[in-house]
Amino acid sequence: MPRPLRRLGGPFAAAVLGLAVAPLVADAVLVAPHALFIDDRERSGEIFLVNPSDEAEEVTLEFQFGYPATDSTGDVGLTLIAEPPAGAPSAAAWLRAFPRRVRLAPGQRQRVRVLATPPADLPDGEYWSRLIVTSRAAQAPLALTGDSSVQAGITFELRTITSVAYRKGELTTGVRLDAFRASATADTLEAWVHLAREGVAAYLGSVAFDLRDRSGRSVQRWDTPIAVYYEQHRRFALPLDSVAPGSYELRLRVSTARQDIGEEHVLPADPIERALPVEIR
Repeated sequence: MPRPLRRLGGPFAAAVLGLAVAPLVADAVLVAPHALFIDDRERSGEIFLVNPSDEAEEVTLEFQFGYPATDSTGDVGLTLIAEPPAGAPSAAAWLRAFPRRVRLAPGQRQRVRVLATPPADLPDGEYWSRLIVTSRAAQAPLALTGDSSVQAGITFELRTITSVAYRKGELTTGVRLDAFRASATADTLEAWVHLAREGVAAYLGSVAFDLRDRSGRSVQRWDTPIAVYYEQHRRFALPLDSVAPGSYELRLRVSTARQDIGEEHVLPADPIERALPVEIR
């Protein structure tokens, strides 16, 4: 996964943008697990923060309602909503992290407890939040324009965002495939998949593609995890490395298979399979 970049801050940040700042960027504070599940019996969970850098990090934790969604180009982004509308399945207002602020020494590992205090009359269902972990590290002053008397401090800030789900009662999930199309352009097979969530919980699973030739032999495969909270009209750009021109069949399978989430947290749902012809020139 690409490492997020820190943001420049401070009164003299703009003056030093032309400098080679990449060596100054410390490693990100690591957060595990990347998805936390809390049930209504325990009402608590825990995450771990690890500082792999060689300098101390000031870390703060906060909760905000959010979920992944697609834009008009079919790319996935994270939607964060500071003030969720009435009726939204948000858990952000009643989740707390202990500690909420921590200073991590180089190499330090810190356990953080996440406690849920939902309303007493909370209906059964799944409620969502994003845990935003913000870390900041101050760098040594830099001399500008060769004048040692003129210095600027650079502070780098990094936000790591993980998901938190609070589950109450018996839950169901699933997806409906509303559209599936594909076409080849240059060296890329572009596939569009429109999925709409069913049930009361987010659909956590994967999308797998299998490109087969006229004899039924698989010539290329791709797969990627997905998380459908409402609906997604998603575009997949599949590289056609060493695939010869010709007529093929693209097979799609949407299922709850996930390598990065424990089986005890995966809600079952029937898989969806489709196939369509594609011409590669």
